[in-house]
Amino acid sequence: MIKRGIQENGIVADLFHDGSGKPHKAIVLLGGSEGGKAWSSRGTRKVVDQLVNLGYTLLSLAYFKSPGLPPFLEEIPLEYFANAFKWLVNQPEVLPDELALIGMSKGAEAALLLASRNPKIKAIVALSGSHVVWRGIPKLGTKPESRLKSDWSYHGKGLAYVPYGNMSWNIGTIIGTLLYGKLRKIHEQALLNQSQVGAALIPVEKIQGAILLTSGKRDKMWPSTEMSEQITNRLIAKGFVYPYKHIAYDAGHNNYILKPACLQEIYGFLKENYPSV
Repeated sequence: MIKRGIQENGIVADLFHDGSGKPHKAIVLLGGSEGGKAWSSRGTRKVVDQLVNLGYTLLSLAYFKSPGLPPFLEEIPLEYFANAFKWLVNQPEVLPDELALIGMSKGAEAALLLASRNPKIKAIVALSGSHVVWRGIPKLGTKPESRLKSDWSYHGKGLAYVPYGNMSWNIGTIIGTLLYGKLRKIHEQALLNQSQVGAALIPVEKIQGAILLTSGKRDKMWPSTEMSEQITNRLIAKGFVYPYKHIAYDAGHNNYILKPACLQEIYGFLKENYPSV
């Protein structure tokens, strides 16, 4: 396997391919609120290795918290992802006609949003994702009264989002919400505001490809199982014609992803809906 670090055209990523010189279908990998090139880390490299062995070219794409990119997950331009996709399909290691996305947590939110706007994306794996756009994650120390921002922007304007109260962004508050399971409750309470949720819904019915949703029933970060169910309910209501599936594991937030059962589901989904050959 060949790994090539990318920092050009404003893009920060790692490109993984088999070194054969032949073009393959591409999969873009999106991490979550940890930032950086999350899928390039040692912990997830076995997934990268396996996907390359299965015949895919991969782009582990950073979208914040990397040199030259925004330091915080606030109003990340959707144009950045479009630019990365355009760059990717012009690489000699890539077949240019289709793309697939695998995202976890905030990256799954991004993957569903991007796929709803790009018909070239033919397969989406959303790991612990969301049915709505959320408020961004500001710098530690940001005061509650500071201007709230969306996770994502388009044409310089933040997308409609669901806010989650006047949480103080200091390290003590954040650690406390995680330790006592309050972060999930903060998200659940925010989802009670129907008008804000309605404005921030991701139009998943516009996706022109297959969708695999996974979640952890004991997710303490946000209610990913319930949000994934909202996605499938919307797909049913809208008469979605492409394959879709939701698997809820007896697990927490993303700690099931590298388990054999989940990995086999991902690989099987891709083989059926986005075959490498």
